[in-house]
Amino acid sequence: MQALVELTRILARSQDIRDALNAVVACASTLVNASVSAVVLAEPGDPHGHLAAVSAGRHTAGSSVDLTAHSEVQQVLASGQLLVIEDFDPKRFLIEPGASDVPHALAIVPLAYDAARQGVLYLQVTGQRVIDVEARAMLELLANATAMALRNAQMTESLLFEKQQITEQRARVENRMRFFQRYADFFESAADGMIVVDHQGRILFSNPRASEITGYSPSELSNASVLGFLTRRQVARSAPMVRGFRDGVYPRGVDVRFIPKAARDSAHGKELTLNVTFSPVLRAERAVLCAFRDVTVERATEVELRRTTEFLARVIDSSVDAIVSSDMSGRVLIFNRAAARIFGYEPSEVVGKMSVERLYPEGGAREVMRKIRGPELGGPYRVEDYRVDMMGSRGETIPVNISAALIMDRDKPIGSVGIFTDVREKLRMEARLRTAQEELRQQEKSLALAELAGTTAHELNQPLTGVIGYAELLMRQLSRDSPLYDAADVILTESQRMASIVRKIGKITRYETRSYLGGTKILDLDRAAPESTDASDDPE
Repeated sequence: MQALVELTRILARSQDIRDALNAVVACASTLVNASVSAVVLAEPGDPHGHLAAVSAGRHTAGSSVDLTAHSEVQQVLASGQLLVIEDFDPKRFLIEPGASDVPHALAIVPLAYDAARQGVLYLQVTGQRVIDVEARAMLELLANATAMALRNAQMTESLLFEKQQITEQRARVENRMRFFQRYADFFESAADGMIVVDHQGRILFSNPRASEITGYSPSELSNASVLGFLTRRQVARSAPMVRGFRDGVYPRGVDVRFIPKAARDSAHGKELTLNVTFSPVLRAERAVLCAFRDVTVERATEVELRRTTEFLARVIDSSVDAIVSSDMSGRVLIFNRAAARIFGYEPSEVVGKMSVERLYPEGGAREVMRKIRGPELGGPYRVEDYRVDMMGSRGETIPVNISAALIMDRDKPIGSVGIFTDVREKLRMEARLRTAQEELRQQEKSLALAELAGTTAHELNQPLTGVIGYAELLMRQLSRDSPLYDAADVILTESQRMASIVRKIGKITRYETRSYLGGTKILDLDRAAPESTDASDDPE
């Protein structure tokens, strides 16, 4: 009993649980004359135990023991009842005994407090002493005191740990306050919103500008999870970024979709697009400084500008006329599909690589630029519907109509643009039209001539018929010796000759001429009318 009283004093005074457990195994060995006493910490069902203290043997305190080979220990942990086994097999003891001191009995006492079993007191008993009822009661009393000491040690350790956590938290807060106080003026006057987020995503600090941008008060932002202000899609996108923080990678200029207070309070509220730059601060807390500005309007403008640019690009590419634009050095910047079709170059061969002068004959580009700068073809800095010859990829001449202008930026020319209409087909059509018109004029002239000739032949045939008739009558009435006979013969011959001419005039079908005196053109009857000697051609 004196040993238990002394042990109680030791447990009360001891600040180290290890010293207390060593005193326990020493007291237990004295109570039952045990060759080896040990405290094994384990809970029911654990396959391994922790040897917290041992009085003798080859095992040392702090080592691990396999409980699956010692079913009697697991039995006591499960039942919570003291177990004594006489004549125990020496080979099965937990602690291997010495050669001169072989135990014969085993006693295992559970260490339990408030029905929670924390381990066992393991005793290997030598000699012939029987562990009677009194010894068992003393062992149970010793085990209960040990269990209470273990419980107190756990509570003390928990309190110490909690105190340490509070102390460390206070130190972090003080360090954080010193950091923010040092840069208070900078944070307060910054044009960008700023928040500091710890490694768990909690907002530690926010400046006034952050509240202005997001609509949340400082109290609403403080200690709130930053993920709660992000859209679902943005939260998923943020995971790789958070992993990068752990590796020391802090991106700059990242667009983040943010839910402002106005979007939460109103069904018509819109999300914000914040451009955020991350940098490390308070490295002990793995905190991150997030500086951001609202770029919602800028991004919407960029999207609209991109759509407009794409639409204009499609319009330019869909034009049936060639559209070519260049900078002031002549480097081609725009070359649409119609230009590729007309000039025979692929856009990839021209844009950014070719000078616009290669599309003109030598000196042609300078002449067009001179026209653009002059006032005579549409006004200063432009030319409209100007006929010019271009050059194709094979060196062929391509006639086009060009409308061109200088591209101005604050009264300074920065480039030029030209719209080229291919007029080759138009010229071919005009040539065919001129040919057809000439043929039509010839046909009309021939038709008019034929009508005139027919009328003339008809009108001349009647008097010729009378002249020929009277000439023949005179010749029949005159003798050949009469001087008038020859005159009548001349009248007849010339009248018949004139009748032949009249017949040719009547048969004119086309307009054919021949040269006459002084370069004059007269009608060529032989070519204009087919020859005929048919008797039916005689005048009536």
